[in-house]
Amino acid sequence: MAAAVQMPSDLLDLSANLQRADGLLRQARDAGAELVVLPELFNTGYSLCPDFGPYGETPEGPTMTYLLRRARQWNLHIAAGYVEREGRHLYDSLAFCTPGGDLHVYRKRNLVFWERFRFHPGRSPLIVPTPWGRVGFAVCADMIYDRVWQEYRDRIDLAVVSAAWPEFADRGTGRRHWLLGRVGPLCSDIPGRVAEDLGIPVVFANQCGETQTRIPLLHTTIRDRFAGLSSICDGRHGEPLRAGVGPDLLLKPVTVHMKRGMKSWHFTSHSAPAAASSASAPS
Repeated sequence: MAAAVQMPSDLLDLSANLQRADGLLRQARDAGAELVVLPELFNTGYSLCPDFGPYGETPEGPTMTYLLRRARQWNLHIAAGYVEREGRHLYDSLAFCTPGGDLHVYRKRNLVFWERFRFHPGRSPLIVPTPWGRVGFAVCADMIYDRVWQEYRDRIDLAVVSAAWPEFADRGTGRRHWLLGRVGPLCSDIPGRVAEDLGIPVVFANQCGETQTRIPLLHTTIRDRFAGLSSICDGRHGEPLRAGVGPDLLLKPVTVHMKRGMKSWHFTSHSAPAAASSASAPS
């Protein structure tokens, strides 16, 4: 059973964001999920900030400590985006925490817009073996690039994509940006295309809620919102399950083809609405 969490994040409010995520992780666990994917920078929120430095984390940081504890307690594999610190450098990273206490980290390789002024790019793909197959990782704009998926072709059995993908449209009027307006809806299409092309499940978790998209080269700020549209695409097996633009928790069985055969995760319900205000405090 795979779960994709679509949630808003309060900018730089770590406590509120962890509390909100905890309620959604609990729902996913209670529904029988084995893999849960949270959005890009779920713990800090995603926006151009004066300084992400104080929120950069090592493996001993509060977010990693929390995710590793929940992975062990609830027997979950959890993928979640956060600001990683290594030395004086910050990365837009994706943590993968396992029930056995392992922490694997993927660093976003294709930085866009203001990210180039805040983060260092990652240099390599990440493939992690699990009991149900090899998992490959991407963060948001990474999934646009064909070379990312060519590096994973025939090497992974399932892909995880964590994102904070905006609509590129004014949230008040709905008017799309003259240049980037067509980019927003792509987050609904690309995971399905990757799943079909590679023949593997793709679990895509995006942020939702209001934001402001800064485009430095165009000296433009869009009063935007995140596109939502998270999805679980089961390779070439059936139709994708997609969210709308608001908070949601997608739950779907996926079919993983491994060298030792085929395994399908089964579940009785397809989607559970996620009320952010009902999340309980982590403990």
